[in-house]
Amino acid sequence: MAGISKIIFWSYARGTLQYDIFCALILIFILVTPRQFFQDWTVISNPHQFAFGEQIVNTFDQHGNPVFNISAQLVPASQDASAVKNAVLTQLQKTLNKPVSIAAIKPILGENGETIGYSIWLRRENSSTF
Repeated sequence: MAGISKIIFWSYARGTLQYDIFCALILIFILVTPRQFFQDWTVISNPHQFAFGEQIVNTFDQHGNPVFNISAQLVPASQDASAVKNAVLTQLQKTLNKPVSIAAIKPILGENGETIGYSIWLRRENSSTF
């Protein structure tokens, strides 16, 4: 019981074998644990994600698939879905420096309901290298 309370309250002195082993176990946990364990991904449709000047934000959906969020500033104002898709496709190909294929596009709405960006899912065969 005393050994468990020493571990919980971290009462081993620096330089002792127990202290070093415990630090090593913490580091191993941090470095080896996969990201999916924590479910710590950026929220896909966060309206504040473009606030720091980033025009394209790479994130993941709830299934771990890569999603690119593109600011509406990079896409010409248009109500035509095909024009938006072509503009987004051009921007992604320019940024990623390779051909891509879009599977789905979803608008990101701001607090006032205006479109501030687009979430883009790529087709599976092209998204495995991100």
